[in-house]
Amino acid sequence: MTDYIKADATHIDFPVTNREEHMEWWYFDAHFDNGDYLVVMYSLNDTRLKPRQPSIRLNIYPKGQSEIARIRTYTEADVTTSYEKCDVTFGEEEYCKDCGDYLEFYTMIDGYGAKLTLNKGNHPYTSEGTDTPMPWTVAVPSGDIEGELYKDGETIQVKGTGYHDHNWGEKSLAGMVKNWYWGKVHSPDISVDYSVIMNFDDTILQTGALVTDRENLIISPSESITDPENVQATAVINDTMTEQTMGYTFSKSLTLTGSKGDLSYIVNIDLKELVMVEPGQFMPGEDAYRYIAKEELIVTRDGVTQTYLSEGLHEIVYPKK
Repeated sequence: MTDYIKADATHIDFPVTNREEHMEWWYFDAHFDNGDYLVVMYSLNDTRLKPRQPSIRLNIYPKGQSEIARIRTYTEADVTTSYEKCDVTFGEEEYCKDCGDYLEFYTMIDGYGAKLTLNKGNHPYTSEGTDTPMPWTVAVPSGDIEGELYKDGETIQVKGTGYHDHNWGEKSLAGMVKNWYWGKVHSPDISVDYSVIMNFDDTILQTGALVTDRENLIISPSESITDPENVQATAVINDTMTEQTMGYTFSKSLTLTGSKGDLSYIVNIDLKELVMVEPGQFMPGEDAYRYIAKEELIVTRDGVTQTYLSEGLHEIVYPKK
């Protein structure tokens, strides 16, 4: 039986023994009922810094306003972590930890931050034990989130839908692929957590989807590769745009389709607003975008079709050697 709690614990040696290759972070995001989005990343060896070191990155995307981005770096002596569960403390106050039926995380950087409780909702997943170059645990594919959001010293009570995953490893995809698209679409029925990996000639190399509901791991991301006769996952780029700051041309309209057994889905993702344009500062590194998209999820289960409309946060990443 898979131990999902331990799969969300620390995996690399800490203090870090291979500074230039080892990486590990815990990622949380939320879409609040007030329209704001939040992303917090707790890293043991931040791959976007030089020299690499522990950090907490905070991004708030207030509805109708500009991005708020903050970072705080730490020495390894300031960080404690666990090899049994998600339980990482940075300095005297900032942390993320598994509390049983929920996770709790806190950060405060220059008057901006959050203290939130993320309930474990949909069934978790981990690729731990496989040969994937970047192992991945999705401890909470979708769950109710609530607590306090801090903006310029003001405390705002918030609630909404949250997500938490965890990556670690020692291999970068830089030089292997041009870029990837990543995001997730939540509904009361299922959540679809997808990735679309692109070749250097702008053709699609691989599409994967994690599909879950509250009780079941319905489709794992590798099943469309290992069992293509019974599990499908495909992507089509319908239209593109060119962003001027970094000069990349990428999808502004993406359709995902997939199926397994009596379940099938169609996801339409249409870019509404770029909210983050982040050139990588160092080599190796990555250029990254985040955007808010209009989402349409069409789910058919046991012959019954339902359509869900939503908006959500998505990413495009270009790794650099």
